Amino acid sequence: MAARFSRAVSLLEVDPDLIEHLDSEQAAAARSRAVARVAILDDGERDPWKWIGDTDGHLGLLIIDGLLTRNMRLLGRTTMELLGAGDLVRPWDDVAEDASVPQAVTWTVQLPTRVAVLDRPFVERIAPWAGITTALVSRSARRAQWLARHLAILENPRVDARLLLLFWQLADRWGTVCADGVAVPFQLTHTTLGRLVRAQRPSVTASLHQLSERGLLTRRQGDRAWILHGDPDLQLRLLHDGKQRP
Repeated sequence: MAARFSRAVSLLEVDPDLIEHLDSEQAAAARSRAVARVAILDDGERDPWKWIGDTDGHLGLLIIDGLLTRNMRLLGRTTMELLGAGDLVRPWDDVAEDASVPQAVTWTVQLPTRVAVLDRPFVERIAPWAGITTALVSRSARRAQWLARHLAILENPRVDARLLLLFWQLADRWGTVCADGVAVPFQLTHTTLGRLVRAQRPSVTASLHQLSERGLLTRRQGDRAWILHGDPDLQLRLLHDGKQRP
């Protein structure tokens, strides 16, 4: 399908963390030059990258807001990776992977998503400020670290513990403090959560019910955000002891 684009944005305005390697003078000079096109991805769209053309010299696509899943199918099993604001993706590299065992990678837009297009013209505009490129490359390292932590979560034998650990990981990345605890704004289905924690949907539903009964994880009325109640260390101790939150 043809891409939809909104007005270009200054990347340093929509993602201020990218100036961490620049001093104030450099940041002021770069702000008007670090301008990127913005592509809009619709909720529910699958494999939304058909509009991408020449990738020579292309840094990637920086997610401004929204939520995507990258789904890999191998020997009849599908794993899922969540990607959201601040993540740098290069979906054209999926087809370049040279694997002995065949695998299929697909993408799904879980929430309406905007991505900044960091193509060759953008790269040429930010060339005087290597600190911006350094900050963008660090996003790839951060994603690798996130995936490593996700693998460690999957080693826990208990579904309820895996869910709780996953939600704290999501909270660390995209959560906001609220009156009742920490809110994770994504309306993830039980099926999606099952893919993320390697569990069947009925087990996920039962575990979520138990976590809610113990006062550890609930859904907020209205926007249906997930709310984590209390300190993570205390939560995990209560979970291990089978107790409710005081």
